[in-house]
This record gives sequence, C-alpha cells and structure tokens, in this order.
Amino acid sequence: MREIRRRARRQRANRVKLLGIGFLALVITLIFSVRAAATANAGTSDSSRTKYYTSIQIEKGASLWEIAEDYMTEEYASEQEYIEEVMRMNHLNNDVIYEGAYLCVPYYSSEQ
Repeated sequence: MREIRRRARRQRANRVKLLGIGFLALVITLIFSVRAAATANAGTSDSSRTKYYTSIQIEKGASLWEIAEDYMTEEYASEQEYIEEVMRMNHLNNDVIYEGAYLCVPYYSSEQ
C-alpha cells in the first residue's frame, strides 16, 4: 500500500515538473515571437520617414498657422514647434508673411 502511494506521489510530482517545463517553454516561445515581430516591423514605412523641404508661394490671407495645418506632420509635437522651425529656416523675426513671397517649409514623407 505504501509503495502505491509513493508511486502515485512520484507520478504527480513528475506531472507537475512536466507542466512547469511546458509552461516555461511556452513563455519563452511567446517572448521570442514578440521580439521577432518587432524586429520585422523595424524597417517599415512607418518607422523610416525622411525629412524633405519644399518652397511655397504665400497666397493672399495665408498665415503661418494655415501653412502648418497643410504641411506639418506627426513628427512635430505642436504647431508652435513647426512654425518656429519655419521662421528659423526663413530668417523671420515675427509671424508676419506677405502675399507673393516664398517660404521654404519642411515636411516628412515615406515616399522616395
């Protein structure tokens, strides 16, 4: 009788060990799968956008804020940050712009 109980305990202990090893293998596989997926997405168009510049002619009634709405992309934290960059690039001391003048404006794109 004692021998049967010992054998049953050993079998339960072995099953618990086997389940633990299986669970650990599953967790490790999941971790590697997630890392592989992240690495595979590293070179996609979402992560490789290039900064470009274009020249625009200012239309009547236009403002730097309207230009920011048209050309600013998500790489900028705010319209103010974008406008400050446009002002620096074009050597503007204030936000006054004139119809017919040209401004150089930055934008980001994944297109080549």
